[in-house]
Amino acid sequence: MTRVTVTGAALEDRSEGSAWLKEAVGDRDRGTEELRAATRIVNRALSALRAEARDPLVQEIGASRALAIRFGHGSGDELAEGRWTEASQLPAPRRGRLDDVESQSRVAAVLAGRDEVHPAETLMLRARLDAQHGRDAEARYGLSAARTALEEVPGPRRKQLLEELASIEERLGYAASQ
Repeated sequence: MTRVTVTGAALEDRSEGSAWLKEAVGDRDRGTEELRAATRIVNRALSALRAEARDPLVQEIGASRALAIRFGHGSGDELAEGRWTEASQLPAPRRGRLDDVESQSRVAAVLAGRDEVHPAETLMLRARLDAQHGRDAEARYGLSAARTALEEVPGPRRKQLLEELASIEERLGYAASQ
């Protein structure tokens, strides 16, 4: 378990911090925007750490796997010590019991040898993540590698994966011919 604190712009006083907190917690879109911005900062640092340490196991974080997410404000000393002047914990996302059933079925099929994960699948996931975090060159290379993998390693899911790849390329503004 790791605790991460991301700080933003310095606020003038406690009332400005309280107003920011109320808006970030009360407005779902604003809160999502703040959370995504913080996640991008942490993942940019982790990317640099992974490259410098030459350790491919240093992985990005995602809010969907966090045990708790808090927004808050405080002085520099407070934040350095893991304390806040004021903070609110965001509610955990609602998850139903059946949310992961399909993925569990796929995992079971792969483990039993009835299915396999095509290399393009993981390359596309990685490219999508790279694009979300502003690593456009990495995203383009990942999509190109996924397309190459689909050409060189045909499989039963090839058509579905090609459609998914085309959809990702379109969303990211990356044409296959580039």
